[in-house]
Amino acid sequence: MAQVSNNPASQAPLFEEEKSNFDIMEWLFKFLHYWYIFVISIILFVALALLQNRKWIPQYMSMGTIIIKESGATYGGSQMLMQGFGIDGGYKNINNQVIILSSYDLMCRVVDSLPFMKVDYITQGRFRTRNVYTNTPIIVEAASIRPEIYGVLFAVDFEEDGTLRISSTNEDFPLSATAHYGQPLKTPLFEATIWPTEHMVNAGKIYFRFRDRGSLVSDFSSRLSLSFVTESSSVLQLALVSTTPQRDCDFIDKLCQIYLQDNLNRKNDVADNSLRFINQQLEILQQSLSVSESAMTNFRKENKFVDVSAYASTLMQKMENYDAQELTLRLKTTYLDYLANYLETNIQQGGVVAPSSLGLNEPMLMTLVQQFNDLQIQRSELSEKNVYYAKYTTDIENVKAAITEVINSMRTTLDIERKDLQSRYAEVERGIQNLPEKELQMVAIERNYRIDDSYYTFFLQKRAEAEIQKASNTPDNSVLDKARVVSLTNASQTNKTMMRYLIIGLIIPLVLVVLIELLNNKIRTPKEAERLSSFPLIGSIRHTKTQNPILTKSNPRSSYAEMLRTIRTRIEFIVCRKTGIVLTVTSTQSGDGKTYLSTNLAALYAMTGKKTLLIDMDIRKPNVYEKLGIEHTQGVTNYIIGECGLDDIILRDTPYDFDIMQAGTIPPNPGELIRSDKLAEMLRLLRERYEFIIIDSSPIGLVPDAYALIEQTDLTLYVIRCMITNRYFCKNTLQDLSENFKDKIQLVLSDIPFEKKRLSIGKGYSYSYGYGGYGYGYGYGYGYGYGYGAHHKKKNEYNYYSDEE
Repeated sequence: MAQVSNNPASQAPLFEEEKSNFDIMEWLFKFLHYWYIFVISIILFVALALLQNRKWIPQYMSMGTIIIKESGATYGGSQMLMQGFGIDGGYKNINNQVIILSSYDLMCRVVDSLPFMKVDYITQGRFRTRNVYTNTPIIVEAASIRPEIYGVLFAVDFEEDGTLRISSTNEDFPLSATAHYGQPLKTPLFEATIWPTEHMVNAGKIYFRFRDRGSLVSDFSSRLSLSFVTESSSVLQLALVSTTPQRDCDFIDKLCQIYLQDNLNRKNDVADNSLRFINQQLEILQQSLSVSESAMTNFRKENKFVDVSAYASTLMQKMENYDAQELTLRLKTTYLDYLANYLETNIQQGGVVAPSSLGLNEPMLMTLVQQFNDLQIQRSELSEKNVYYAKYTTDIENVKAAITEVINSMRTTLDIERKDLQSRYAEVERGIQNLPEKELQMVAIERNYRIDDSYYTFFLQKRAEAEIQKASNTPDNSVLDKARVVSLTNASQTNKTMMRYLIIGLIIPLVLVVLIELLNNKIRTPKEAERLSSFPLIGSIRHTKTQNPILTKSNPRSSYAEMLRTIRTRIEFIVCRKTGIVLTVTSTQSGDGKTYLSTNLAALYAMTGKKTLLIDMDIRKPNVYEKLGIEHTQGVTNYIIGECGLDDIILRDTPYDFDIMQAGTIPPNPGELIRSDKLAEMLRLLRERYEFIIIDSSPIGLVPDAYALIEQTDLTLYVIRCMITNRYFCKNTLQDLSENFKDKIQLVLSDIPFEKKRLSIGKGYSYSYGYGGYGYGYGYGYGYGYGYGAHHKKKNEYNYYSDEE
């Protein structure tokens, strides 16, 4: 059945721009038409995705946990007594511990303690490259390495005779050498010894490369993730993600080990400083005590002197008390001298010995020393470029100034106490002077010995306490879980790769189809024809394959004939009568099928028994006679110029049921003849003789001849050929016509593809893509030089429209 427009009376609106409303169903069927492009694209990209997934290497997350002791924790009463022998408060801050754990210095120490990591052992397959780490068949022990070859990949080929052939993969550092297991290998690039492992092989290839400390530290630092298990906990997780989980586990375990040892070393640092100070004092006192002891022993032996009198004993008791006080003052003075000297010369060498460790229990001094140690530690954790480094330096200077003032104040106090003690000591000495000379000498010797002995005993006690404290020190933090593999981090990567390639495989043909459709300049569907202008579509005619020029006569019951009958009925509705109808048939360009439509429409009208006339008014390139297979005789142009009469140019004896009037001789001025009064008079006379007149005019898109005919006829059929007519050329032509003939033109879409490949898209239309090969031998060689050539073929390639049934 013919597919006709459901809006025949929509002639009133002026010409509008081509509509651009998006029709999802229409685009859906367009995509379905190119289904094979989507299938090929999806198959191609699925293959690429499978190839890409062959390169997939699993990545694992390795994780260990440590517990960081919070700064608010107590350490027992011994911490207050031995304040100088524990770690300072600055190191107990959790955030500081995290910074220390990821510090560059600590990372360097970890890398240095794992020499196996300084050489990467790599296997290369067709799709994957792996770091085999401890599963390597060889171990390369480097003795010396040129700095510039770090990172250069070397290949090791295993020969059947047990030798190793080593070559460089970098053209900038060529190398070719032969090595043996266990024997030193000397090359211009490096010196090393290669050892076999339990995974030794006799054939194959493996690669290795040397890694410097900086690259390893950068690698692990960039991948190391530190996070607390929960927001309020002090359990810290250390995680690394890579394709070599065993190496990550070894690194995390070694990092925790060195971190805990570093924590313990920091705790022992102050205790070591105290022990060093005490040992220095003991060395001095030991010499003094030895001299005093020898003097007392020799005096007793020489004078056979054992004891002094009771009075002398009393004086000696007082002297001992004063000596003890002198010892205390001496210790305080010694600590103040040590502290003053430290502030001037040793400010960068560890923490300060706490005053309480030497019996100096001055609260202000103890607080300032503790603050000084804390600031020293906090500043040591920062680089000089850090914004807080200058602040901590200023705070340290302020605390130093405060400590200096306290030292000066304490020195003044000690001087007063010392003067008072000397006054009382002088009184006792005057009493002693009254004793006999030998007793006086003995008292002096014993006094010096007791002072040295007490002083020496005191430092021995302090050293024992410091050693006990140091021996009992343990790290504040502890390992909760050793490093282990906890998850596969890229398990979904293969699915994501497949999904990504599938999406690309759909998007590319989708874009391609959209581009094909947007760049297409042909008219293919009734809907596209209606969008071109405000002119209504009176009907659609499908493509046929037979070569009969008058299909409606040879097969009047064909679907093609039925389509023309539908158009004929619509014409009668539009002109409001059933006879006396004069039609003009035109098109945008040659090859659109207007002549074929004209001849079959004339045959259809003739089948009703009415007098019908077909006029070939394409006087520039007449071809009705050629299509119908009749002799070329005189025609319209001959009549207009007066060479013959009207009856002389009408052909009545033809194989067809309608009369034919040919175009005649091609004139030099076709435009003027079409607009002549003689032509108008001819049409008036023909109206009186015939009930139906079909005029096959020139393509109005190429020449303006049809403009004059439109004014003199009842209706004009504008033929648009599916997949042939240029969309933009047709649109411009219709726009020009809409300005003057908006009520006298109806569109006909011809040559729509086969019914069996047509897809319904709604609104009473069908959408087809079953395009066959078209040939239409219609060409204009005279007067049609406008750059819009038809799709020409040779005469013997001409395909007439006919029904396929």
